[in-house]
Amino acid sequence: MLSAGKVERCEKSIKHGGAGFPPFPEAARSPDERSPASLVRISRDLWGVLSEEATRWEFFLTKMAEKKTSGGQLPLLLLIIAVAFTHLAVCPFTKVEESFNLQAIHDIVYHRLALEKYDHHEFPGVVPRTFLGPIFVAVLSSPAIYVLSWLQMSKFYSQVIVRGSLGLSVIYALWRLHKEIRKQFGSTVSMVFCLITATQFHLMFYCTRTLPNVFALPVVLLAVTFWIQQKHRPFVWFSALAIIVFRAELCLFLGLMLLVSLCNKRLSIVKMLSYAVPAGAFWLGLTVAVDSVFWRQLLWPEGKVFWYNTVLNKSSNWGVSFKYWKYRNKRSTSPFLWYFYSALPRALGCSILFIPLGAVDKRSRVLILPALGFIFLYSFLPHKELRFIMYTFPVFNVVAARGCSRILNNYKKSWLYKLGSLIVVAHLLVNAAYSGASLYVSHFNYPGGVAMQKLHQFVPSSADVSVHIDVAAAQTGVSRFLEVNSDWKYDKREDLQPGDSRMFLYTHILMEMDPVKVSHYKATHRVLAHVPGTSGIELNLTALPPFTLNLKSKLVLLEKLPSSSGQ
Repeated sequence: MLSAGKVERCEKSIKHGGAGFPPFPEAARSPDERSPASLVRISRDLWGVLSEEATRWEFFLTKMAEKKTSGGQLPLLLLIIAVAFTHLAVCPFTKVEESFNLQAIHDIVYHRLALEKYDHHEFPGVVPRTFLGPIFVAVLSSPAIYVLSWLQMSKFYSQVIVRGSLGLSVIYALWRLHKEIRKQFGSTVSMVFCLITATQFHLMFYCTRTLPNVFALPVVLLAVTFWIQQKHRPFVWFSALAIIVFRAELCLFLGLMLLVSLCNKRLSIVKMLSYAVPAGAFWLGLTVAVDSVFWRQLLWPEGKVFWYNTVLNKSSNWGVSFKYWKYRNKRSTSPFLWYFYSALPRALGCSILFIPLGAVDKRSRVLILPALGFIFLYSFLPHKELRFIMYTFPVFNVVAARGCSRILNNYKKSWLYKLGSLIVVAHLLVNAAYSGASLYVSHFNYPGGVAMQKLHQFVPSSADVSVHIDVAAAQTGVSRFLEVNSDWKYDKREDLQPGDSRMFLYTHILMEMDPVKVSHYKATHRVLAHVPGTSGIELNLTALPPFTLNLKSKLVLLEKLPSSSGQ
């Protein structure tokens, strides 16, 4: 190990002369100095010269090795980006849970300071959300969107850019965590961590989705990275940002990490308060100041959300219309251990099998305990969804990667380790196969988005169009980014029932495929398109992949007949 002084001398030596030998001391060249003392002095000088030169070469080779290893990490980064963007390309549309942030980004980009045109005034949702996340993503994606506008390309591609920008933010934070894992655990663990992350479905699928949880995810990952580095000031500041602005329940996860630091006496309570008080005041002041302007009332959005979701336990109602409240409320609770026996195995795939082996390392146990504690405490909330605990997936992946590395690093020791190494490789292939199948199924879960594309495909852009979009379509892919024709009228009002006389004023109707509802328009409209969606999956061992995806018509696109004058 090179000391700081030696490193400094080596850097100066390489800068000013490379690795050439320096001239021998004068004593070594003097023919008259032949005494034993002079020979000892000469030997000592020669040894000093050789030692210094060896140190310089060691430094030089170390630097070269670091550069080579760092260069070898680039394919892993490109792999993660490619996988995330593949998920985005296959499933470019969004669901109702993502609607607020996506519509907010659209309005910030296209309406800017014309706040009266913003979508949230007409469709505020059950609870208010912060605009800080949408503002950040809008700023990040605006240059590319400006280029698209200049090229007169469809607004649909702006939606892809927005989601891609959010995904790159998550990947940046993941890469920061990866680099720290490499320092702490070694290159094998960091490499396997990247491979596990890339082959799992849910993290790569969610990282481009405009969910509140995803907006919080890169902030949490940066906080975790700083916690591993024992940099408590940025850890507290990023934790405060995640908790106060995005997801209040993260006080459990990040709070447990803070508690570990306090118990290990690596951080004093006084020091912690000196970081937490200004951080909390700053982020609270910022979110109240910004969001009060957008919502036109004095408001702390996440405070209201925390009360609604956690205290009142009504999180299952967020993002859905009142019409669907009863349906959602029937399935709003799950068993206490649901996260452990259902969510985590699906999210982590086969990698979950290597977590016990990785937890043998004390460093891994310190890392995983806050994640397990968070999931256990959060399980007391009856309503559960996989995305609520997605912040813990990278932590579990680190521990699983540590378990895999214990096997891979001992590959040459015995046939048992060789078999184990084969299992490590095989589990990545199984994860990738499961991810591919899940992505294929997910592709059919957005009939609303597909229907909007069909509308613009089948109807000439010069036509006079007013289209009504019902709740079922609005919840499964329709967004303002898909309202690509500025001359058309798009209406999502929810106070109109099928058969209402006002419904016959629209030239087109995008609605749920319900024979009873569609029958109201049998004499006045024609079917322009049926849009299928997933209705179930059946196991089929005779096929490849070994399942059958059942599709049925979910939405129907109706066009008013020219001769029809209504009802």
